[in-house]
Amino acid sequence: MTNLTSVEKEFSDLTKRRGFLPSLIDKDISDSWKRCISTGLDPLKNPKRTILTSKELGELKEKNDYIRRLVNPELELLYSQIAGTNFMVAYSDSSGSVMDTIYDKTCFKTDVGKIVIPGSIWREEIGGTNGLGQVVTLNKDSIVSGKEHFFESHGKLSCFASPILNYEGKTIGIIDASTDVHSREQHTLALVKLATKSIETKLFLNQFDNELILSFHPRQEYLSTNSVGLLAINGDGFVVGSNSNARIMLHGLVTLKSESFNNIFTTSFSSIANELLQNKIMKISDHLGSSVFIIKSQNFKKKISKETKIKNYACNNCKGSRFKEDRCILIKSAFLETRNISAVSRKLGVSRTTIYKHLN
Repeated sequence: MTNLTSVEKEFSDLTKRRGFLPSLIDKDISDSWKRCISTGLDPLKNPKRTILTSKELGELKEKNDYIRRLVNPELELLYSQIAGTNFMVAYSDSSGSVMDTIYDKTCFKTDVGKIVIPGSIWREEIGGTNGLGQVVTLNKDSIVSGKEHFFESHGKLSCFASPILNYEGKTIGIIDASTDVHSREQHTLALVKLATKSIETKLFLNQFDNELILSFHPRQEYLSTNSVGLLAINGDGFVVGSNSNARIMLHGLVTLKSESFNNIFTTSFSSIANELLQNKIMKISDHLGSSVFIIKSQNFKKKISKETKIKNYACNNCKGSRFKEDRCILIKSAFLETRNISAVSRKLGVSRTTIYKHLN
């Protein structure tokens, strides 16, 4: 481990050699260079290439098979959207180990195509400062362009990377676009971010396919885009999941996890639930005064059973309240699918006692 004084001296020498003013270099890049120096990496030498064996790569792909099935169509779409030559797109796991790549014909013969390959590992302590490695370390979008790479041998590359986040905000994968062309950087990163947002949305909808998912945004025209905040609400009106957009838009209110809808918004869940179940767009305000438009995600559909042993209409205790009737029918329909009280309790987030009341 290099001492602090030595790190600062090497960092100063490196910035001069690359033509950067230390005060103007991006902080994420400078911090990364210092970490690379501290771990003993030499920017003048070629990085030690670390490649997974065929068996290790196969096991990694198998472990991430579910996510890969959602990622690969987005990877193909991203590839078709990035115009130009000498570029490629890649998908790695959260540790920076590449699993899937798509190259253009030119790129396949260049440095980009030769080093960013399935099985290659791009963690910072191995690949130096690079787009994938920055996401692994910082858990956020990253651009590392040309001479910002720690290793001089990577100086012709530009990397654009974005994390795929799950409903807990944890990075579970990374999408990267790499090229040797230094143009339209923000445009390329924007396309990469669109790909990761689309994957995150699909993962979220699949994760909470048995819950009521609400989409919301300050602008109504954005409700059908991947810019929406998503909240998964259980049968008692509590949040059981939220996507990254929701956490950003509702930052400063509550932690969201296991939080009541009524503690987030000034309009009670019970007063609008029926309208939401009918696909109506509602305008409500949070407790900080910001207004949003909210609608039921189209993944959630009431399931009508043709079975007659338990009739699919509300019990006497629920009649007279449209929300209670719909909720009652939902509970009965869920029970008809499984005939298992415990499974329905877990699925809808309601107590066993509540379910019994609706079935009697």
